[in-house]
Amino acid sequence: MTPAIRGLSAAFAGLGATAAVIPSVLPAIEQVIGASVVAAVPALFGGAFVGLLASEPGLRRLRPLHLTAIGCLLQALALAGAAFAGTATAFIVFAAIAGAGLGLTESSASVASKIASTTSTATVLTALTGTVAVAAALTPLLVAVAAGLDRPALVLLLVAAVQLVAVAGLVAGARGTPAPPPPRHPPRIRRATAIVLLPLAVALPLYVGVESVFAGWSAVIPAELLQLDAAAAALGTSVFWGLMAVGRFASAALQQYGVTPQRALLIALLSAAGLLGLAALLVPAAPGLGLAAVALAVVALAPIYALVVGVALDRLDTDDTAGAAGLLVTFGVIGGSVVPAAVLQITGDPAASGTFVVTALLCLAIAALSTLRRGITRPAGMGNRTG
Repeated sequence: MTPAIRGLSAAFAGLGATAAVIPSVLPAIEQVIGASVVAAVPALFGGAFVGLLASEPGLRRLRPLHLTAIGCLLQALALAGAAFAGTATAFIVFAAIAGAGLGLTESSASVASKIASTTSTATVLTALTGTVAVAAALTPLLVAVAAGLDRPALVLLLVAAVQLVAVAGLVAGARGTPAPPPPRHPPRIRRATAIVLLPLAVALPLYVGVESVFAGWSAVIPAELLQLDAAAAALGTSVFWGLMAVGRFASAALQQYGVTPQRALLIALLSAAGLLGLAALLVPAAPGLGLAAVALAVVALAPIYALVVGVALDRLDTDDTAGAAGLLVTFGVIGGSVVPAAVLQITGDPAASGTFVVTALLCLAIAALSTLRRGITRPAGMGNRTG
């Protein structure tokens, strides 16, 4: 393993840890501060959008490994600030700053992986993104221990320390990596391509927003429904990531048995909508059963991001996919901030029945958008090239 890959491994582990520590620590932080900090979730994802936007001009001026190090440093400083935040407002602001570092790191680290890889970039990225999932699943366990000791700030400081280790590794790795040529401007999206892409470009941020509701409040929702203490509630984030893994593998198995991606997408969306509607009905009288319905809905939701992106790109000519992929990712990040904020404004409580009604309706809207292909005239020459 080269020094650059070691630094990137630490950076990707830090990505998973930051993405999991903010949601899972919320109940414990609320007990310490004595005020609600659920708005930290849309703040985190809103910051990630800002970081994503900042990465493009940043990559034109700095080496990707150096920009990744800056993103990790920003996360470290924000998490340390959040650990010592004495008010809800301060904690939410630091969550937004951590999100900006998250977005900056995620974008630049993907580019750095291509430059640093000595074999296949896809192989390297698969291993690195696996690190994200492992870190995201394990971090809430540390939160549970820290919450049990009434010291939730300890885990925030620990994740900040991981980020500093990544900074050191990235800086060291950059010394042995040649400077890449300046990146070209992303290819322009043709009007015909945009027309074909539009329904799914709208659907993707809606889905990312729905996923962000359950990822961001994966500790808050079970804490409120089951009246759990902060230590037990933190495990909800680990359970969330486990359910996401189950759903993704299950969808992959269905497709291995001949289910088309379009059909798999509709099955997942309609199943999620039905389960979330059921949860809305059950939560007032039987919160445990309502939470079980939410858990099954998360399994159904798990593969939707990949399915939406895959179906969208399958509709395009190969030459258009690079620009389209970038457009889809950018649109998706917007949803991660806007939808949870809107849900919070509408329902006022992440665990309220209204939250599940709104997310169920969004799943139905995404399903409708994903079927609009028949109403669109496909430009000549579009489609996957096989020869």
